[in-house]
Amino acid sequence: DMGRSSCAVVQSASRHSLGAPQSSAGRTPASMLSVASLGRIMTVVMLALQSPFMVSKTGSGISSVGILTKFLVEGAKKEGNGLSEQAHMVLRALNWPAHMLEECALLPLSGADGNCDPIFVWERAIPHAVKSTSFWNGLADQHKQVLFGGAASMIFGAIVSLVTGRTHLLAILGAGLTGYGIHLNGLVPTFQFVIVFLAGIFGIRSRAKKDFGTGPGPTPSEDRPTNTKAPGGSQTRGKKDSKKTK
Repeated sequence: DMGRSSCAVVQSASRHSLGAPQSSAGRTPASMLSVASLGRIMTVVMLALQSPFMVSKTGSGISSVGILTKFLVEGAKKEGNGLSEQAHMVLRALNWPAHMLEECALLPLSGADGNCDPIFVWERAIPHAVKSTSFWNGLADQHKQVLFGGAASMIFGAIVSLVTGRTHLLAILGAGLTGYGIHLNGLVPTFQFVIVFLAGIFGIRSRAKKDFGTGPGPTPSEDRPTNTKAPGGSQTRGKKDSKKTK
């Protein structure tokens, strides 16, 4: 009887372990690339390539990097000091990918001559970005500050989110402030802005589920206790039967 009961306990334990869900450590690398991660990558790519998030009244596309560059350059001109070397490096780094893509790919496709020299593109990144913001002169100063705050928050929030692997609250706040600036200035949001905004909301929602443990609870197989007292109970019954026979 003791041998049979111990075999039954071992079989039930093996069935319980086979039926339990796998932990996160057993997932494949492909399954760990979630929708939130794709949203963070798409946001950084669209910001780096200066995808237009809004359209002006004249029909020209406006990017967050262009707003950030125009605001800082205009503010430096008003103060008369000019941009610092650190600000020049940051703005050139932000504007270089989109300008490089335009010189090497977009201009040749349209029949114009482009210069693919990285040093040439690096040096002319800021002047090229300032030229494409002609809509800026018709905006009020307070409305410019709203757009600048939204653009700066979105850019640096997206960078932090990509580096840390967790959607930062600054990214979704920047998207919301950008949407408010679009409304104040009578601009039209683009489909790219809607994608970035929804990606930020989904990323914050996924982060909240992970932090506060709002995922699915334990399965019924995990709640069911195993009968570990079976060997002992059979052993005591065996002793009682032996006493009766004596």
